Amino acid sequence: MKYIDFLRHFDKRQIISTQNVRNKFGNIDRHHFSVWVKKGWLVAIKKGFYALPQKDLDVHLIANRVNKSYISLEYALSFYQIIPEITRVITSVSCERAEKFENDFGTFSYYKIKSDLFTGYVKRESKLKDVFFKIASPEKALFDLVYFRDDLRSKNDLIELRLNLEKKIDLRKVYSYVELIQSKIIKKRLLNFFDYLNA
Repeated sequence: MKYIDFLRHFDKRQIISTQNVRNKFGNIDRHHFSVWVKKGWLVAIKKGFYALPQKDLDVHLIANRVNKSYISLEYALSFYQIIPEITRVITSVSCERAEKFENDFGTFSYYKIKSDLFTGYVKRESKLKDVFFKIASPEKALFDLVYFRDDLRSKNDLIELRLNLEKKIDLRKVYSYVELIQSKIIKKRLLNFFDYLNA
C-alpha cells in the first residue's frame, strides 16, 4: 500500500482506524503507519487510530471515536460552566474499558461503567458543521462524577466542588440515575450526597 493510495481513499476522514484501512485494502503491514508517523504524514491518536496532520480535529470527536463513549465528569461540568475549573483532560464514560492516553491533541481519560448506566447523554454539534459528539447532560455529568469519586461523601466535599448552582440542575433527573444502581452501598452514598444539594 502506497501513501498516495491511502490518501486518495481517506483524505476526507477526520479519524482513520487500521480497521478502516483493512476494510479497504485487506491485510496491511502496520509498519507503514509507523513510517508515515515518523515522516509527519500521519498523526498517531492511540494504537490503531490516526489522523492526517492537516486536519483541524475536534477533541470531542476524538474522545467519542476511539472508544464507544460519551464525554462526562469534570470535562462536561466545565463545558457547562457548572464547575469553575477549566480541565485539560477530556474525561469520558465507556462500557468498553477504562484507559488513559495522551497525544498531540490532548489527554483522554475513560471510566468504565455498567451498560445500564450508559445513558443520560445528548448530542451536540461539533465545530464541524453537521457532525455531532455525545456528551452527558449536566445532571448525568454530575451523577457520573459522584459515582466514580467515592471520596465525595460529606457536605464539605460538596462545597469543595464549587458547583455553580445558578446553572440549573434538575435533581429529579439525578435521582432517576441513582435508582438504576444495583449496589445498596453505592446507592446510599449517592443519595446522601445529593441530599446535601436539597438542604
